[in-house]
Amino acid sequence: MTKRNYSPVAIIEIAPDGLLLAINQAAVTLLSLPLSLLSQTANANFHFDYYRLLNLDPTISITDLESATIVLNQQYYFLQIFDDIKRIVLVIQPIGYLKNRLSRKGIANQQAFNVFCANSAPMQKLIKQAKAFSKQKEPLLISGATGTGKDLLALACHQYSERGDSIFLGLNCAAMPDEVVESELYGHAPGAYPGAMEGKKGFFEQANGGSVFLDGIDEMSFRMQTKLIRFINDGSFRRVGDDNEVSVDVRVICATKADLFAMVKQGKFREDLYYRLNVLPLHLPSLQERKEDIIDLTHYFINEFANKQGIAAPILTLDAQLLLLNYSWPGNVRELKNVLYSALAQLSDSELTAKEITLPNNQAKPLYSLHHDIEGKTLDEMTKQFEKTILSQLYKNFPSSRKLSKRLGISHTAVANKLREYGIGK
Repeated sequence: MTKRNYSPVAIIEIAPDGLLLAINQAAVTLLSLPLSLLSQTANANFHFDYYRLLNLDPTISITDLESATIVLNQQYYFLQIFDDIKRIVLVIQPIGYLKNRLSRKGIANQQAFNVFCANSAPMQKLIKQAKAFSKQKEPLLISGATGTGKDLLALACHQYSERGDSIFLGLNCAAMPDEVVESELYGHAPGAYPGAMEGKKGFFEQANGGSVFLDGIDEMSFRMQTKLIRFINDGSFRRVGDDNEVSVDVRVICATKADLFAMVKQGKFREDLYYRLNVLPLHLPSLQERKEDIIDLTHYFINEFANKQGIAAPILTLDAQLLLLNYSWPGNVRELKNVLYSALAQLSDSELTAKEITLPNNQAKPLYSLHHDIEGKTLDEMTKQFEKTILSQLYKNFPSSRKLSKRLGISHTAVANKLREYGIGK
């Protein structure tokens, strides 16, 4: 991986017995591991002692954790754990991992949302709404399940706004101690903490004129919620250990995977903060709700991986497309990317087929049974059968030959002929 593609997010993939399956450069550097592990294979007999290397409590099973705040090299990191029957994926990112993701000057704000594959009706509706909300000054509240891309939407909204050329900082509030959140957001005066000889500007002060993204707002403590609503109301705050007021112009963008309204009713989230944040709400649909985007996203991730590795992008075969479309994707876009990267990292052929793709549990009802429906059929018959299935699915969200032709990138006449041939839309 070239330097410009280097990510500060450490990713480690291990088998349930602790055998290392894959690791990226950020993880090797962070944990001071041998560089030879970057070419580690599944049978290389290197066991990853995550309890020791990540300073985890050995009395807690790692599969019982979804996330945790850990300390490495005297710095706080946010750890996320994704596991299934065959593997455990550890994602470690520094607190404030979005700090260096500044909006890029010279890139037109109008292109901010181009990062999204938005051929499905739910995503088209969301992007239209997000563009309108981005131009406002009130806080944004982004909701959506894990892995839907809430951080990408927050960044796009920032870039599309009038603040697009100003700084964008982000903090993941999940499972983070109050003192860390408070210091990161508001800063501290010299001597505010033991060993803090110098003062520090917090995110709100550093991002003056820009935006601050607070992910996992549902996990912020009541004390931090109280301090946040005061800041949202008047744009002023005090650094920890300081009596002086600081006033800044910052737009707050929050994200949550939880139902905040239900949390308010349960007494788990401040009602006044909820209504202050829920002025411009945006909801990211799950991948199951936007199935029309799955193949486009797949091609995007395949090309992204190929570009980073400096190789030709493999061809996505028909059976692989069927497999991906039939799966329910509980981990959403993030799971799709992880599954594809895992398959591509081990691929030695010019085609990505279904047998190279490992899914935890294909519990979704298939579009049709592959083994049953191909029995005794020629390749042409199987291709037409798959084509009919795809056209039938897409027609639900693009209910005209002109809309469907634009979606598929082929002529209106060709689509009209296929719809007529298969009896779709009558």
